[in-house]
Amino acid sequence: MRLRPGISWCLLLAVQPAAQASAEPFAEVVVELRINDQPGSTTLVVRRDDDGSLLLRAEDLESLRLRTPARGAVQVNGERYYRLGTEIGAVVVFDEGTQSGQVTLPPQAFVPTHRERNTPAAPLPQPSALGAFVNYDVSLERDDRHSAGGGFFELGMFGGPGVATGTMVARFEPGQRSVARLDTTWTRDFPERLATLRVGDSISTPGAWGRAVRFGGVQYGTNFSTQPSLVTTPLLAAHGEAAVPSTVDVFVNNRQVASEQVPPGPFTIDRLPVLTGAGQLQVVVTDALGRQQVVTQPYYSGTALLRPDLSEYSIEFGSLREDFGVQSFGYGDAVGSATYRRGLSDTLTAGARVEGQADGAYALGTDIAWQAGGVGIVTAHTAASVDDGATGYLAGLGLEHNGQRFNAYAHAQATSRSFRQVGLAGLEKRPRQRLFAGLGWDFARYGNLQLAYGAQTHYDADPIDTLGLSYTLTLGTFGYLGVFATHSRADDGATNLLLSWTLPLGGRQTLSAAVQQAGAPSSTDDRLGAWATLQRDLPSDSGVGYRVSVSTSDERDASVAYQGRAGTATADYAQRGGSSGLRVGATGAVAMTSAGVMTARRLDQSFAVVQVADYEGLTIYLDNQPVGRTDATGKVLVSPLRPYERNQVSVDPVEVPMDGAIDQPAIDVTPAYRSGAVVRFPVARADAATMRLVQVDGAPVPAGAQAQLGEAAMFPVAIDGLLYVEGLREPTRVHVRWQGGECSVAVRRPTGADPVPDLGTLRCR
Repeated sequence: MRLRPGISWCLLLAVQPAAQASAEPFAEVVVELRINDQPGSTTLVVRRDDDGSLLLRAEDLESLRLRTPARGAVQVNGERYYRLGTEIGAVVVFDEGTQSGQVTLPPQAFVPTHRERNTPAAPLPQPSALGAFVNYDVSLERDDRHSAGGGFFELGMFGGPGVATGTMVARFEPGQRSVARLDTTWTRDFPERLATLRVGDSISTPGAWGRAVRFGGVQYGTNFSTQPSLVTTPLLAAHGEAAVPSTVDVFVNNRQVASEQVPPGPFTIDRLPVLTGAGQLQVVVTDALGRQQVVTQPYYSGTALLRPDLSEYSIEFGSLREDFGVQSFGYGDAVGSATYRRGLSDTLTAGARVEGQADGAYALGTDIAWQAGGVGIVTAHTAASVDDGATGYLAGLGLEHNGQRFNAYAHAQATSRSFRQVGLAGLEKRPRQRLFAGLGWDFARYGNLQLAYGAQTHYDADPIDTLGLSYTLTLGTFGYLGVFATHSRADDGATNLLLSWTLPLGGRQTLSAAVQQAGAPSSTDDRLGAWATLQRDLPSDSGVGYRVSVSTSDERDASVAYQGRAGTATADYAQRGGSSGLRVGATGAVAMTSAGVMTARRLDQSFAVVQVADYEGLTIYLDNQPVGRTDATGKVLVSPLRPYERNQVSVDPVEVPMDGAIDQPAIDVTPAYRSGAVVRFPVARADAATMRLVQVDGAPVPAGAQAQLGEAAMFPVAIDGLLYVEGLREPTRVHVRWQGGECSVAVRRPTGADPVPDLGTLRCR
């Protein structure tokens, strides 16, 4: 097509200034940029060089989330510009006609994105009102020769200042009776500090190389269980790159743990919780067009490691307990110790410990735990002691690896003859070397195999070592098969072989059978035996359980147990050869709270007394599992509750009688350690009743009349004078009005279990 001369000159004049402007170095132009083919564009005022390349201001780079190039800066009129080119890996296709540019950038050109997974805040424990509990476990037994009995008792008191507990044991046999105090301790938790204070009898923290001993005194240290949701091990971080806005899904061992929207560029999603042991982290990046890239990386995490921002410690001092369980107040030398560990990095945790005993040994040592890549956790510790001027040494090395299919562990420790530790000054057999090791394979449907070896040598005693093997296999509907074997160089090289089979029968019942070969090469007492057992476990609610066992060696065992709301009663019978014996026992507890005194099963953890008005027979749920029914006063004791965690206690509103309504059918309870909470569901009582109203002449009150109780809502009268009303908490007068008439009548709602009683025919005057 040819243009007329006039039009051609006009177009030439219009285009010429633009061409001249573009030829001018660093000319200022307005352009539209579209980055990485994403919908939408950005309009910017930029500079153009004489070669056609674009220059962006520093603030424009920031608005586009682009890194500042290390080179290529240009000063124009006192303002710094950066070239949008190869300096940042950009490829620009510019359209002169539309003054727009298509920009392709690699992910590395963008500013990195960092996201942290927020750990849910630990729930605050509810204030503990004053209360108490008593646990008991008593038994009586009798055989062909004598009778005996005994019991274990615990008294606990809880409240705002903490929990105080005391335990004792009692025994009696013919001609001998004894009662001994065990532990008396006051415990105060500080969840905000992750710490616990104990005053009284306690057990020391051993650390990496020490030994736990019983003592009476003061102990203060870290207690991670006061915040159960806290992850103490190093957390993972997912890394990747996105060229366009994308969705990042993170999977740990095929379980999704995070999903985030990220802009273009490198990204990091930090503080991802993981399962301990070896595993696999997968990062799936999906863009708007559904295109995916998957990055897989292995990881390893172990409980021996602490997060870099976390530490744990324990400080304790007091007196050693002596003859525990025999003497009520047997205390010895003064002892003290301090233990400290801290995570130095994601792969290294270090600690130290010092301990001492009056008129005894003093010891100081260190320990480390190091993650050796995907191999596992390597631990090492060393210590030195001084006792009566003699110096001793201890050193140990360990390795653990827990994988999905294979696991292994090994721990070796050696001590010098003169090494001493707190509480072991009078030890007769001085340990010299100790070794524990094990291997395990999970063959999926082909079973599980475990090998274990333990050996210990002494300076003044014979060595001891044992080799063990176990193999278990699932047989589907035919139950489970197990093979166990042990061999020990002690006891003349005794070897034990056991083959067992277990078949679940349903209804909490199982049938099992086993064959065992036991004996030593140098012994004539080589025993081969077999036995069969039928067992039914106790239910979570009330019910009966039993166990019956017979063997080829003339041994008979039978037991039956009943578990109720107030505890558990048991009866056991055993026959060995020509003698037999019978034992009966009972375990339970008594709880005292502001809701009154209630019997319960043994209370080893926190609990709650739940009350739903005075409704009997309502099912109470703990975390959606039925745990009991309310008694005649509408109460039930729920145990155990997890301390410092949310425990959801709920009731099914459908079960609530017609005269009541529950606006809040579920309540979260966060109790303190070994304390009892009182949970009262808010119940709006209808206090309803029905009646038939008649006038003075005996005619029914007309249908459609309105009845009112004081300032309460209006209730319509139905056919034949029938009326349903609510709010009859007290004797009151009902006023009835209709067109052309009115009357009133005094009503009283009778007491009783009927949710909607019928008051009969009433004359309205």
